[in-house]
Amino acid sequence: MLLIVLLSTFFLGNAIATLTGARSFLDPPAALLCVLAIEAAIRLRGPLLRNTSNRLGLQLLDMSRVGFCYGLLLEGFKLL
Repeated sequence: MLLIVLLSTFFLGNAIATLTGARSFLDPPAALLCVLAIEAAIRLRGPLLRNTSNRLGLQLLDMSRVGFCYGLLLEGFKLL
């Protein structure tokens, strides 16, 4: 399940970067939305850390954040 979340958010990050790269006028709003999504995931992590009974939610959130960031980063390296 964690691998599915990781790969699907990797694909999502890669797709967002590819689509906004093709339309160069959407780069600043897309970058803002990506940063806001990552920051929201970081803020949601706090309550999940305090809840010791449900670790799956925390792991899913972490995997989605890692996959999304990795997808964006890999697409950025393609542009070099």
